[in-house]
Amino acid sequence: MALLPDLDSFVQGDVRLYQDVSQDLINGKLPYRDRTLEYPPYVIPILLLPRLVDGNVMSYPMAFKFQTLLMDFLLKFLLLWIGRQQTNRLRSFLPLFCYCLVVPFLHFFFLQRYDVWPALVCMAGLCLFCSGWYALAGAFFAVGIGLKIYPAIFLPPLFMLAARQQRARRFVGGVVAGLMPMILLSFALPWWRFAEFQGHRGLQCESLFASAIWFAKRLGLAQAQWTEVKAWIEVQGTIADTLLPWARLVFAGAVIFSVSWAAWIAACCRTLSIGRSARLLLIPLLAFVAFNQVLSPQYMVWIVPMAALGLLDGAFTPMVLLMVAAMVTTIIFPSLAGDYARGLNLGETTVLFFRNLTLIAAWEWLLSESMPIIRQAKWPPFTNIRDPVLAASRNNHKTRGLGADN
Repeated sequence: MALLPDLDSFVQGDVRLYQDVSQDLINGKLPYRDRTLEYPPYVIPILLLPRLVDGNVMSYPMAFKFQTLLMDFLLKFLLLWIGRQQTNRLRSFLPLFCYCLVVPFLHFFFLQRYDVWPALVCMAGLCLFCSGWYALAGAFFAVGIGLKIYPAIFLPPLFMLAARQQRARRFVGGVVAGLMPMILLSFALPWWRFAEFQGHRGLQCESLFASAIWFAKRLGLAQAQWTEVKAWIEVQGTIADTLLPWARLVFAGAVIFSVSWAAWIAACCRTLSIGRSARLLLIPLLAFVAFNQVLSPQYMVWIVPMAALGLLDGAFTPMVLLMVAAMVTTIIFPSLAGDYARGLNLGETTVLFFRNLTLIAAWEWLLSESMPIIRQAKWPPFTNIRDPVLAASRNNHKTRGLGADN
């Protein structure tokens, strides 16, 4: 209900880009080869779907918004279904309630981005994984990678959890099957060029380092420029140029550390509930978002469903911090005073800076709450993976031997 008024809102640049890409495809102009496309190739069917009704029933932008609204409904239904499986009735409706509470604050861009698609795919994949459908879950996460590259950071910890259940082969097989269309497509289209496009970007204004520089600028402590670059805005200047390579290094280090940490935790655990699994996956996801030099507002759409699921287990505090971080994003983009295009004022910049610190605080909380698992684990924890795999291998050999004797 809260999102319905935005069906009539003005069309933003992202939807116009989607419309242009789909029209070029219809005209025979291929993405990655004949024109730039900054997204992985599995997004192409999503961009083409609104063309089924474009011009006959409604315009492309309206069809795209309805399509996104449907995906949002499916995600809410999934949160409701997951919640109803829980024995703790007090918490069972919290994921749906909190998601529905936060999404209206993101209304300005929610229906005009496709980020709810990978969020829904990852949620469905996690649900399948925790239900024992490892191959299908792997395929879902692979599709998520083909939509937005970030689900790739979920694979190592999920692989460890699958290996603990002696189902690693099924999970890997599902991932390979899900990536196979993208692999085959590489013979016809150089889709990997989307990464080259992203690699040339500087410090986007909403990112951690850019917000710190602009905060110092508003306090009169630094010189910086609020500069529009193509379809986004960067903070530029001498300080930004100096910090950019360090920001990339910090981002890479934080993501590698967080993925390794989550995989380590997974290796120490035999099973995890869906709430605990969501909290585990939030560790690399928050590192990917909070330390990224490109922190677009729609990235919060990735976090909110996982944070909603995280309310099913563990402390509320880090999940509430993430909900608040998402809700205050509307103060930054498009900004309450309409300052986004010309530069956020001091109050808005303060909110932006502390929003980013809130993401880091939640990330650190999740790291610290997993410490007891490591302290209690057998060393090295990867023996928990090796031993079941070796046992399964011996059982397979015995079974084959009996079959040969018979």
